[in-house]
Parts: sequence; C-alpha cells; structure tokens
Amino acid sequence: MSFVKFSYSRLDQFETVNRRGDHTLAQAMAHAALFLNEPAEDLETILARLADVAHQMIADVDMASISVTSRDGISTKAATDQAARDLDQLQYDFQEGPCLDALLDPDKAEVVVDDMSCERRWPRYAQAAAGRGYRSQMGIKIYREGRSAGGLNLYSLRANAFGDETRAAAEIFAVHAAIAMDKVRTVTNLTDALGSQQTIGQAVGIVMRTYTVDEDAAFNYLTRVSQTTNTKLRDVAAQIVAALTVEARVNRDGARNGSRPCRVAVAPAPTVGGDGATS
Repeated sequence: MSFVKFSYSRLDQFETVNRRGDHTLAQAMAHAALFLNEPAEDLETILARLADVAHQMIADVDMASISVTSRDGISTKAATDQAARDLDQLQYDFQEGPCLDALLDPDKAEVVVDDMSCERRWPRYAQAAAGRGYRSQMGIKIYREGRSAGGLNLYSLRANAFGDETRAAAEIFAVHAAIAMDKVRTVTNLTDALGSQQTIGQAVGIVMRTYTVDEDAAFNYLTRVSQTTNTKLRDVAAQIVAALTVEARVNRDGARNGSRPCRVAVAPAPTVGGDGATS
C-alpha cells in the first residue's frame, strides 16, 4: 500500500488556513482527489495530469514534474514544461540537487530551496538553475510500500516561494501520485492475469482438440511442460496459441494458392499412463 509520511502539523496548518477563510488547500485536495475516480490509464498520462493540476493549483509554482525510480534508475515521467525536464535531467547528470535528495535520502521527506542564487549544497546544479532564472525549488518524496518511489518537483521563478501552505499542498499531491501509481499497477497486474487465464484456456482447448484428451489431461500436460522446461505456464500456453495461429495463416494462404492443408506441430502429444496420469 502506498503512503506519504504526511505530517500532522500539515493537517493543523490546513485547519488554520481554512479557519481564516483561505481555501487553497481545500481546493488542492478536491482537484487532486478527482483523479482517484478517473478511469485507470497509463502511468505517464495520470502523472502528467497530476503535475499539471499541481502547477495550476499551488501558489507560485511556475512548472512541475514527477520523477520516478525504477531498476533502470531515475527518470522524469511527467512534466508541465520542457524546462522542468531539463532541470530534472541536470540533477540526474550532476548527481546532485533537491530532486535527488528528496528521492534518495531516507531521512528527508521534502527538500526546499529558498534562493538558488545563494544555495551552496549543490553548487553546479544551483548555478545552472539560477542561470535559467529559477530561484526556488521543492522536492517531495513519493512513497510506495514504505520506500521511495519517486518525487514531486516544483519550480518557481520567485525567491522564497514555498511556505508552509505550499508545502502542505505539495504533500497532498504527492499522496495522490502514490495512490495513482498503485492504481495503475493494480489494474495492470489484473489485466495481465486475465490475459494469461484466457491464453491458458485457449491452449487447453487446442491440446484437447488436437490430441483428443479431456480438459484435466490437457491442463496437466501444460503444467508438466512448464515444469520440465522451466518455462512459465502462460508462456507455454502462448507458444501453443501462437503455433496454431501460424498454422491457420499458412493454411489460409495455401488455400488461396490451391495448396494442400498442412499441420504445424502444436506440441508433442501427451501420453496417458495406466493410472490416468498425463505425461
């Protein structure tokens, strides 16, 4: 389950803001929550929409991006501007910056820069960012299953742009980014599982029809092939379905040319022992 280490002090700040009649955080929460009821799409599309709304709803944010960690490293999956992607990439290349600190430092949930022109923690990156006119930056860690999975990056042309209210709103969007990532993963896993079931069912039917065995014998045979060849069951099934597809295409083309039908080997014929076991 995804979560962000949301500070209760942020909730107190939210209540204080609302009591004085400023509804920026409430609006941010409402807009971000809309994504939870949207149909699941690919991850890049959902994160792009979240970054866009964060840019529009959080005060003094001139552009936003979302970085994601994977086995291949860190990459920007969504950005409101090419300039945001460029600044993200500079941090990846320099191996320094608030984006990376928020992502990789286990002791930091957020990193804020008030004025890049005075920043000394990341000298190469700070000079490059300030040279492009960006003065403030904030990185918020995105957690999944208790581990860092990405970061929400906010950029501003104004110095000292990110106060407590902005930080609270940014945490809200980081929470929703984590939820969106889990939602996409869940739907993807479910879709893959349903697809695998369908393919296995098709392969069972092919073995039954090809070798005149019952459903249990056909499934047991596929399982045995999977175990003896150290191949996933869904991959064995996919190979059998693909072989039948080739056979159908070859025969269709042959019929047009007047050739005799042919049979493509689907799999070695299963043998049934005296005890009814399939091998």
